Amino acid sequence: MINYFERRLKRIRDSLTEKQVFFISLPEEVFYLTGFTGDGAYLLILNNATYFITDGRYIEQAKIENKVAVSIEEIKPNRRLIQILATLLKDFNIEKLLLSKKDITVDFFEKLQKEMGKTPLSIEDSDFIKKMRSVKDPLEIEIIRQNLLLTELGYHYILRIIEIGKKEFEIATELEYFLKKQGAKRMAFETIVASGFRGALPHGSASDKQIMDNEVIILDFGVFKDGYASDFTRCYYSGKIIDLKIKEIHKVVKEALKEAEAFIKPGVFAREVHERAFSVIEKNGYGAYFNHSTGHGVGLQIHELPAISSSEDTILEEGMVFTVEPGIYIPGMGGIRLEDMVLVKPHGYEVLTQSDYDL
Repeated sequence: MINYFERRLKRIRDSLTEKQVFFISLPEEVFYLTGFTGDGAYLLILNNATYFITDGRYIEQAKIENKVAVSIEEIKPNRRLIQILATLLKDFNIEKLLLSKKDITVDFFEKLQKEMGKTPLSIEDSDFIKKMRSVKDPLEIEIIRQNLLLTELGYHYILRIIEIGKKEFEIATELEYFLKKQGAKRMAFETIVASGFRGALPHGSASDKQIMDNEVIILDFGVFKDGYASDFTRCYYSGKIIDLKIKEIHKVVKEALKEAEAFIKPGVFAREVHERAFSVIEKNGYGAYFNHSTGHGVGLQIHELPAISSSEDTILEEGMVFTVEPGIYIPGMGGIRLEDMVLVKPHGYEVLTQSDYDL
């Protein structure tokens, strides 16, 4: 059986010289490389060894969950994280520390430099792991598939519980309870139930507004399970006869979604996917009402690489998983957004989301 955790860790070790180390502080990335699900753990990765640093609360959990060989270093009141790091860096004569500066504080830098004293150490910002995470391996893809199936089960449930007069937050609460009963660890982000005029708010999380007759409801939610997130958006119409303007906007958004998806394949710039979606919306006269990027990577975090935006020069690769979610938002009226999760395949793409787009 393939140990994907060991494969990932080996890629990082193979990228290092004997004078370099990689420091990991983000819990999601500690999980990505070891399988450990707790908080308060750190990794120091050398080219021939890995040190797992945590406190006494997680020692036994680490021994049970870690799926790779590591040397465990325990944080104690008289042996703090910075002291452990400085000791290891000095012991191995490390000259360069690689890390993601987004994941640590200025205070961390200052304390580490103070602890190192006169020992020279170069600290370099690196996005190596974040780029590595953007291309999913088979294990990750299967988990994401299953999480999306669970999410769509929630969508079919929500269609049964929407009622005129019910408040947005009541719908969101019932949905979240259902999904957790079905096995979701938690929601991937704050559930969006945005009805009527509130649909013009792209991130209009559920409020105490009541569902009214003859209005569009944007439903945007996802689950977090087995270390990975999902993301899903559809729209629901609360009346029987759909307004012609709403039909038109829905048709334009669906066309933008499909036009963008059809362009997805390895070698394409991420911004080109966004441009395809935007061009459809713009040519139909709604360009001013599409005010966000077309999509984002989904995996260990709900927003990760690649960004599908006008400024993103990332080249799409096989194994990338991201959302395609164009929308039109008209203040005072409401909005329409449709969202699929897509997997880049060797010669094209696969839409992972299975639900139809009907209002």
